[in-house]
Amino acid sequence: MIPSHLPDLPALRFRAEALRNIREFFHRSGVLEVETPVLSRGISLDCHIDVFSSRFHSLGYPRGSEGGGDREGETYYLQTSPEPHMKRLLCLGFPDLYQLGKAFRNGEKGDFHNPEFTMLEWYRRGFSLMDLMEEVEKVCLIVTGIMPSVRLTYRDAFGDRLGVDPLEMSREDLLALPELVGRAPSPDAFPTKADALDFIMSHVIEPGFPKDRFTFVHDFPAEQAAQAQVHESDPRVAHRFEVYGGGMELGNGYLELADPVEYERRFNGENAKRRAAGKPELPQDPALLGDLRRGLPACAGVAMGVDRLVQLALGRENIRSVLAFPWDVC
Repeated sequence: MIPSHLPDLPALRFRAEALRNIREFFHRSGVLEVETPVLSRGISLDCHIDVFSSRFHSLGYPRGSEGGGDREGETYYLQTSPEPHMKRLLCLGFPDLYQLGKAFRNGEKGDFHNPEFTMLEWYRRGFSLMDLMEEVEKVCLIVTGIMPSVRLTYRDAFGDRLGVDPLEMSREDLLALPELVGRAPSPDAFPTKADALDFIMSHVIEPGFPKDRFTFVHDFPAEQAAQAQVHESDPRVAHRFEVYGGGMELGNGYLELADPVEYERRFNGENAKRRAAGKPELPQDPALLGDLRRGLPACAGVAMGVDRLVQLALGRENIRSVLAFPWDVC
């Protein structure tokens, strides 16, 4: 039986105004709004993000026993982020871009998660990571109103909470921290140092951030670079930040990696992690890799969860209260 749900009209009015104001901000800033495909043949890989897939049949659904040569169809994937197509546009010479649209992540459902959600993603040519953090704060304030913020390095976040330097620690050192006793599953759940860092950040560090301010954490360990550049002066550190507020991660930004060879190496690494975890491999996006060879301009980019921003602004405990139809009633 489908649970009952009464959409919250005041929350949806607030949400509509927030979307209008975000669009107006980027219009005034000269950033082009684009719409890219929701379905694609390949996907931007992250072993921790599971995907939805669908089948395309060029002749429609096959019928009977003589459906022709298209019975299996072709697999397409619902985007987990518009990142690949937006980067392709940048490689083709497009100016600064933003997109407000739907993204999909399988298995993510809870107080701060809905499998279908609204993502705001944008790219700024020539921006530094600090430039982008300043702009992210402006966008957050458009939705939440006045709210203080603090910036600290990843090392400072660990040092302030745990008194340790994560850059100097091994996976085994991290798993031996007394703060993980009773919180962490078996060591086998953390095959890499990056997995241990992810768990500690989300279960130990992040819950201690003040809920009434934005906390920007920057200079992530290189093991967690994702699609960010690594610091030339310190290869242990990546040009990546995350912003938190209200007990939630709100956004994830990079000084974008431009090297197509390194992209392919990292994508292959994510598929290796999928195999090790017993997950199916996913296809790399060959069109993305092809366009990256044209050259991605120097840029910084960020993806933000709009539903969470609205949730924070309205002081709601559950994301479903700011959605017209959350997952369990759609």
